[in-house]
Amino acid sequence: MRSWILLVVVFSWSIGFGQSDSLVWKKAGLLKMDVGSTWSMDVLENYYVGNGNGIQKFDSTRTLKFKQSYKSLGNMTALVPINSMKLVHFSEEQQTLCYFDNTLATTESCLELSDKGIINASLVCKSNQPNKLWILDNVNSTLVLISLDASGQRQEIKNLRGILNVESVSQIIERNNQLMLVDPKKGIYIFDLYGSLLEFIERPAIIAIEANENALFMLQGDELIIRSFVSLEEWKTILPISGTDSFVFVKNHFFFGNEEGVHKFALQKSE
Repeated sequence: MRSWILLVVVFSWSIGFGQSDSLVWKKAGLLKMDVGSTWSMDVLENYYVGNGNGIQKFDSTRTLKFKQSYKSLGNMTALVPINSMKLVHFSEEQQTLCYFDNTLATTESCLELSDKGIINASLVCKSNQPNKLWILDNVNSTLVLISLDASGQRQEIKNLRGILNVESVSQIIERNNQLMLVDPKKGIYIFDLYGSLLEFIERPAIIAIEANENALFMLQGDELIIRSFVSLEEWKTILPISGTDSFVFVKNHFFFGNEEGVHKFALQKSE
């Protein structure tokens, strides 16, 4: 019998669980967004929302704190929180990285990715290594780790299509000193930070992933799949909302994005 005691370890929660049917989603809030907006979140549960009108920052209570218009930077593909004082704005349209502080004020000149030898970047994610980003260069089918300071250090995982037969990449994240890549038609590739493939998890029609130190969270269809890194056991639960296309896991809460906005939920034992 699958033990939900193990799930306590996965989430580092202090409450105990019984059977899986005793778990319920409890809604904790909604940040409404315009359709087509891009969003991200930092470890303090600050929301960053980008659309054609600029960028907004909301705090954990969903109160608007700052708002800036940067149309010259192009549409925001992603806004990556590097730390509490530095945000990186990535525009696929402009092929640039631009830098903001925690008030959304610009802090320095934008970086042209072509200056780093990157031809057509489509995805970026934060590295656990200080002041570094992973970037997917589609033309070269290469993952590139670049430094945002003057060190010029660089690392590459080359020829993803040729070596792994990756068809397309929809998401990259780094967690627990591992780099995870999502091929939405095939599954999840997990690399160490030297570029060696550690594991492939076959999971067709995967939408998005997240992870903490104990578990991998996989969004597939209308289900959330939780996979323990220790036991490799998996649990499934039906999502509390429909149309979810992105999510993050912060402070034991799930944040699910759909056309309505970003929904905050906790997964709890029913009373």
